[in-house]
Amino acid sequence: MSAKVWWPLFPILFLIVLASLIISIASLYKSGKGTRKGWLGLGFALLFYILTFALGRWRWLHMPLSNIAELIMVFNVYYFFKHNQKEIAWCNITALIAIVFDFALHYILK
Repeated sequence: MSAKVWWPLFPILFLIVLASLIISIASLYKSGKGTRKGWLGLGFALLFYILTFALGRWRWLHMPLSNIAELIMVFNVYYFFKHNQKEIAWCNITALIAIVFDFALHYILK
């Protein structure tokens, strides 16, 4: 299959990750159980993911920022499952799955 077929999936995956992280932040705000560690984890995950997207043109910046964002999301999954806020943890899992699909698409299109 050609890149023309797969290319429209990149913005869709970006929006899935972005929506998942924003829903996580909104859920934490709505629950009223936000701790400093929780807010920082979600805020940094969103920040580094947006920076990853913005710096996608430069691979040497894109890859490390992407890895940092993913590590923060993995930490968020652990942290929010541990603190019995499973909805937020599942939103982060959804974001990570979309990032895995994005990585797979990059691999397919090379």
